[in-house]
Amino acid sequence: MREDALLMDVTSIKREPLEAMLAAMRTSVVGTHPIFDPSVHSLQGQRIVLTRGRGDAWFDWPDEMLRARGLSVMEASAEDHNRAMSVVRVLTHFSTEVLGRTLADLSVSIEETPAFTSPVYLMELLMTARHFAQSPDLYASIQMSNSETPAVTRAFVEAARRHHDAIASGRTDEIRKMFDGVRRCFGPFTDQALEQSSFLIDRLVERT
Repeated sequence: MREDALLMDVTSIKREPLEAMLAAMRTSVVGTHPIFDPSVHSLQGQRIVLTRGRGDAWFDWPDEMLRARGLSVMEASAEDHNRAMSVVRVLTHFSTEVLGRTLADLSVSIEETPAFTSPVYLMELLMTARHFAQSPDLYASIQMSNSETPAVTRAFVEAARRHHDAIASGRTDEIRKMFDGVRRCFGPFTDQALEQSSFLIDRLVERT
């Protein structure tokens, strides 16, 4: 490629692709990560992350072009992006896959349980089924390519172990402390989440 050209990626991690592009070419380099599914019906309001690689002049072009088309553009360093994705992507996908695997290991009848389900369980079931309707190679790659994955998945397994032990031994006080700690961590977002999730639950009930 010519040195005055622009080379971009569209991957869900940033540091390693940026390093590869910078090493391979003398072009301007911008890392991108569209944080939305290819099946979305509109780009309006969809989020995309841009990461500087080489060449400030070329960075401005995709930034302005994407904003003009209604996308929400956020600039982030490769390190900050990967750290955030280890929670937004890795932790979310890992917990969903563990839930799906557990349902399968328990031989849960997916056809029968909706008759007994609450709207919240139905939402969880829908999101889990949606996940497993997609590419295993994609989700494996997302989790295995992030350098933060080992620490995040270990934390999940340890949290699950502590929670299991508290429930198995009937330590209600420990569950209360856990609720208080997580609620403090979420802060005012808990009230916002309660309101917005209630709206989604009402819409789901209306549809079903």
